[in-house]
Amino acid sequence: MEQQVLAMDVRQLEKLSVLQDEDSPNLVADMARGYLERTPQRLVRMKELLAARNAHQLASEAHGLATSSGMFGMMRVRQHCKALENLARGPSLDGAEALLAQMEQAYVEARPLLMMQLGIQE
Repeated sequence: MEQQVLAMDVRQLEKLSVLQDEDSPNLVADMARGYLERTPQRLVRMKELLAARNAHQLASEAHGLATSSGMFGMMRVRQHCKALENLARGPSLDGAEALLAQMEQAYVEARPLLMMQLGIQE
C-alpha cells in the first residue's frame, strides 16, 4: 500500500528556525517568500524543457525544486519532483506531463499552508 505523503510538514520549518535570531527574526519567512515567488516560474521552465525534450535540464530543474520544496516542508511537491527527476534521467519522458501536473497541483495545495505557517500575506 502506498504511503500518503503530507502536503506540508511543519517539522521542516522548525528545523530552519534555528537560522533565525534577534537580528533576523523573519529569516525563514523571507526565504519562503523567495521560494514561493520563484516556484511558478520554475514550473513554467520545466514545461518548456519538457516541450523541448531536454531531459538533462529537466532532471536538473526537478532536482533543484525537490531540494527547495523539501527544505520548506512541501513534501508532496518534493515527491513529484523526485519522480520527475528520476523519469527524466531514464530512457523516456513518457509520463512526465502527468508528473508535472501532479507537482503543480501539490504546489497549489501546499502553498497556502506554508503561507499560513509563516504568517505570510498575499
